[in-house]
Amino acid sequence: MTLTRRQLLQGAGAAVSVSLVTSSGTAAASQSSAGSPSSDSRRVFVHPQNGLLGELLDVVDSVGGTTLREYDNFEFVLAEVPANRLDELLAATGVATVEEDDETGIPDDWSPSLLESLLPPDRSDCETHPDQQASWGLERIGASEVEPNGSGVDIGILDTGIQTDHCSLSVAGGQNVTGSGLPDDYEDRHGHGTHVAGVAGAVDNGRGVVGTAPNANLYAVKVLDDDGDGRYSDLIAGIDWCMENDVEIISMSLGGESESEAVAEAIETAHSAGHLLLSAAGNEGNNGRSSCTEETMTYPATHDDVVAVTAMDEDDTLAAYSSVGEGVDLLAPGTDIRSSTVDNRYAEASGTSVAAPFVAGVAALCWETREESGTGSGSGSGSGPEPGTNDAVRSILTETAETVLDTCAEGAGLVDAREAVGDERATGGSERSEDQSQIESGAVGTLRDGVSSAFEWVTDLVGAIVERLGRLFG
Repeated sequence: MTLTRRQLLQGAGAAVSVSLVTSSGTAAASQSSAGSPSSDSRRVFVHPQNGLLGELLDVVDSVGGTTLREYDNFEFVLAEVPANRLDELLAATGVATVEEDDETGIPDDWSPSLLESLLPPDRSDCETHPDQQASWGLERIGASEVEPNGSGVDIGILDTGIQTDHCSLSVAGGQNVTGSGLPDDYEDRHGHGTHVAGVAGAVDNGRGVVGTAPNANLYAVKVLDDDGDGRYSDLIAGIDWCMENDVEIISMSLGGESESEAVAEAIETAHSAGHLLLSAAGNEGNNGRSSCTEETMTYPATHDDVVAVTAMDEDDTLAAYSSVGEGVDLLAPGTDIRSSTVDNRYAEASGTSVAAPFVAGVAALCWETREESGTGSGSGSGSGPEPGTNDAVRSILTETAETVLDTCAEGAGLVDAREAVGDERATGGSERSEDQSQIESGAVGTLRDGVSSAFEWVTDLVGAIVERLGRLFG
């Protein structure tokens, strides 16, 4: 894998040079700073030689550094090291590479529009929430016309957290891995994560909105802070948590400017273990010709083991904000998508961040279908996803996609839920969820009873009036 636009520090035993790998892939040596005292420190990933991970803790300590984080599934550590001693760290026996812990997050211009028409009179009372309204995107990809609902499949939303008591969401659990706040505080105080979660799996309860896989188990993995900012070390911790907790599908509506050897190792390890990873392509724009002559995708969408998702408008055109690149896998609706947001409200938002969870939801529908047919891993078994199921689901998604743009900007095409689960599992839009049917049948029954009672009351009243008139004039 070629690393671009990031600082990669490489050591080989006695080597004391610091290398900067530029976008062209060339390395420029910098002067050693060992002789210049500095109070500055650097957050870095330290990778061992020959898998000698256990020795790294002592090596970091020997240069006055602090090991900030170890991971359960990955062979490197996160450390904070004095900047003027990085050359010593690079020269230490057992150190292969050192790289910066770069930033990731959501686009600065993400600005959802609150839907006043869906504002309940009492946001805390779910019974007062408006009747359910599906987004145009859900209908466009055929997710409202299929029988599977993601039941038993886990989706990890790696984002700003999720509002756990939102009336349109059911959160199965989660973890705050940002290092700020308590580990079990994965509440969303931003809104981005709650909106993304709603697109993927808002429950089908007849209120507010409904998601692509309404019965999937949503996990709030808080890797971004309350401003929507984070670091690669937190993203890696989120992937690590999903692996430890057997979360099959990992959805990442975020991105950074630089590639990372550490993130790449995390992705490749998770993929090898059977997890399906998806990412928003980014909102860096395109040349307006739906071509990929520009490479504008953010990381980790550019990684081969990640399903990269671009966004389209309601008129089946590539969204102007959507990043593009040769590594695009799928297209999904991304403009003016209605979903849940914090404070028990609803909003429309746009971006590839919104497109990615549509694909995550359809992946859950496919995963459920494979498990029911006996060709997938047993969800919830505690043994984790079966390696190979992720690749099979990815192949289904790409092979059944609908050609819309006919350019590389859509990858294989628009994700198609109906085709992905097969015609035998399609309902043609005529069937509703059990909950929704009960809600509607209950409403009809109540109306019928009310009409019957009113008719009886009017009949009795008319009879009494006729009898009274008969006595007066008879």
